[in-house]
Amino acid sequence: MYIALRGLGPASHGSWSLFSAVLMVVGVSAILIALLPAAWVQKTRKMEPGEPLSLPIKMLAGFAVVSYLVIVGLSVAPHSWHSSPQFVFSICPACALTITVDPSFGTVLLVLAPFSAAVYGSLGGVFGYISVVLRKRG
Repeated sequence: MYIALRGLGPASHGSWSLFSAVLMVVGVSAILIALLPAAWVQKTRKMEPGEPLSLPIKMLAGFAVVSYLVIVGLSVAPHSWHSSPQFVFSICPACALTITVDPSFGTVLLVLAPFSAAVYGSLGGVFGYISVVLRKRG
C-alpha cells in the first residue's frame, strides 16, 4: 500500500472537489433514503405491505464485499505498481486517514477496508433503492 499511496502528500497537486462532492451526495442520499419509511415505496410501487425490499440490501452487501476485497488486494499489490493519487482515493476513500504513514496489514483489514466498504456499500444501497423505485411493475 505504501507505493500505491506515494505522492499523496501536501506537495501533490490535484482537484478533489468533484470527488468530495460525489462522496457527499452519496452519503446524504443514503441518509435520506434510510430515513424514508419503506411503506412509502411500497405504496408508490403498489407492493404488498409485507413484501421485502431485498434488492437494496443485496446491492449494499455486494458493493461492500467487492470494495473490501479490492482494498485488501491493493494493500498486497507489488511495490512496482505505481498508481495515481486520484485512482487510489477513488478506490479507497479511507486511505486519506493514512496519508502520512504506511499502514500495516492489520490496519488495512480492520480500518481502511471496512471504511471503504461502508462508503461503497452505501453507494450500492442507494443504487438498489433507486432501481426499486424506478422499476416498472410487470
